[in-house]
Amino acid sequence: MIKQLSKNFLMLSLSEGLSHFLGFVVNAYIARILGVSGFGLINYSLAFLTYLLLFSNMGLTTLGTREVAKDKNNIKIIGDIISTRILLIIILYIIFLLFLLLLPGDTLTKKIILLYIITGLPNAFYLEFIFQAREEMEFIGLGRILQYAGYLILIFLFLKTKEQILAVPLSYLGGYLLATLFLVLVYFKKYPRLVFSFKPVNFYNILGVSLPIGFATIVYQAVMNFSVICLKMFHNETEVGLFSAGFKIIIFLLIIERIINYLFFPIFSRQANQSQEMLKKSFIFFSQLVLGITILVAIIGGIFAQNIISLIYGTSFNQGAGTFRILILYFIIAPLNTIWGYGLIALNQEKKFFKVIVVTALTNLILTIILGYIFRGVGVALAIFISELCGLILMKQKLNSVINFSIFTMFNKKEIKLIFTGKN
Repeated sequence: MIKQLSKNFLMLSLSEGLSHFLGFVVNAYIARILGVSGFGLINYSLAFLTYLLLFSNMGLTTLGTREVAKDKNNIKIIGDIISTRILLIIILYIIFLLFLLLLPGDTLTKKIILLYIITGLPNAFYLEFIFQAREEMEFIGLGRILQYAGYLILIFLFLKTKEQILAVPLSYLGGYLLATLFLVLVYFKKYPRLVFSFKPVNFYNILGVSLPIGFATIVYQAVMNFSVICLKMFHNETEVGLFSAGFKIIIFLLIIERIINYLFFPIFSRQANQSQEMLKKSFIFFSQLVLGITILVAIIGGIFAQNIISLIYGTSFNQGAGTFRILILYFIIAPLNTIWGYGLIALNQEKKFFKVIVVTALTNLILTIILGYIFRGVGVALAIFISELCGLILMKQKLNSVINFSIFTMFNKKEIKLIFTGKN
């Protein structure tokens, strides 16, 4: 097990690092070509795609990962999840198109939003959750690299001036299609069986199980993406651009959070069925490990914030350094929240997870509106950090009610070996 875990960790680290570096290069290039306001418009439009993907997921991929991790031959759950996602995408796409017709704004903004939300159509066949559950992280890694490499190549080919702004969402769609096709081909080469089921009873049953997870994710991510919409509503594209510059760096740094999710959630799911004592030790060990890494990175980022912003985006984005420093505080605790939150899901405590996320999201929403209106990007960053900190405290309380532990517990070599192998 430890050999497989090491292999998966290395593959995920390299692929996440490379793919998000490519994405980071793309964002820096887009920002320099389009300027602050154009970059803000792109991120404002991209938020609508995020909403579409959230509502089309509804916790289905997390549920699928958990169930396939428990039984790798559970073909039925895979077919049910993909079928349900196809139906959701169709329904939501119609709703979003109608909403877009009523949305106030100029024609260019609507075109960009429309091109972005087309990406929701192939998303139903994005099969990452299967390879995550089966701990075949090399395919997830290769898919991500293909996605961002395709995106980068298309951007470099077709985005040369501000007037070619539509090339951005089209390039994003092209990269996404490439990754989706790759994962589908790999799946059918390794696992040829895939049975779709569009029976209404299956649709309702599987959604009934996944909704607590799905709603929690939707509420949280919807509020997080409301940050850029709030800045656009209250202020202008320039404020969105300055905030997004720092936030994109944080998203890049949160590679560690994504690795935790992909690598350890299947392990947590199995341990929840086998040994709560082993699961308890896993929580402690990985919490300590992640906290040590994030604090170190945050110290470096805080000291050199303005230099980092200027180097990546240019001096016109320097005003965003203050926002970036506050967002670094959010970066320290967000991965810890992920460990504890997905720990609750692994323990089949979706309702407790949902309650914490709702409180966190509502706190974020209220603070974003108040602080964002008064302090602009800095206020929005403060809202994100304060609400995440409140959520972290609540998440730990809920987790302690099921499996109590302290992150200050010390380990010896035998206990660390037990975490990875399950053997003394």
